[in-house]
Amino acid sequence: MIGIIGAMSVEVKSLISLLSDKTVERISGVDYYRGKLTGKEVVVAKCGIGKVFAAMCCQTMILKYQPELIINTGIAGGLVSSLAVNDLVIADSLVQHDFDTSALGDVGGLIIGTGRVYIPCAKKLVKAFAQAADRLNFSYRIGRIASGDQFIADVKRAQKIVKQFKALACEMEGAALAQICYVNKVDFIVIRCISDITDGKSHLNLVFTTKKAAQQSLKLLAEFIAHYE
Repeated sequence: MIGIIGAMSVEVKSLISLLSDKTVERISGVDYYRGKLTGKEVVVAKCGIGKVFAAMCCQTMILKYQPELIINTGIAGGLVSSLAVNDLVIADSLVQHDFDTSALGDVGGLIIGTGRVYIPCAKKLVKAFAQAADRLNFSYRIGRIASGDQFIADVKRAQKIVKQFKALACEMEGAALAQICYVNKVDFIVIRCISDITDGKSHLNLVFTTKKAAQQSLKLLAEFIAHYE
């Protein structure tokens, strides 16, 4: 069983439409679609925007469906000039850029209870997604994604996240999912397609290609699942 979570309908709707033998169950306001994709058992859910919804959905999915791995797919904002709109980022680790107990003497980003600032994705999944991207001839980077309950629309804030956490992109769910998977000992990975860029030259160079970017992530996901054993 492969678990797949996206925050918005555009990030999972077309995937859900491809499922065969589909059933749906609503739990705490979230619809969990179970079925087969290229012969693989999957469960797909739209969690909603933000870390709390992501964590709630992920924990429920683990308890109810016991997936062997969870994939978080969707879009993100680019933080570095080497990324362009529609490039993909395959996360090798996640950080919560807004988790801050430094006033207590902790390192910024330290997730209390885990002893970690950065939660690593499963290396075998990072490799498999990179191979899938290579087969599709997609432009991608492997690196860190930062999550927080903020839409980062300020260049100075973006630069601070890059400097402190060396993140390539930012969004609002992945690191919460990572934390849930980490404490439950479930393999996971986060993939994002860049929908907009905070470029460091203007206040915000926002190029919304949300639908196209979400479809890029889903194409990569489908390619991975087709070859997953």
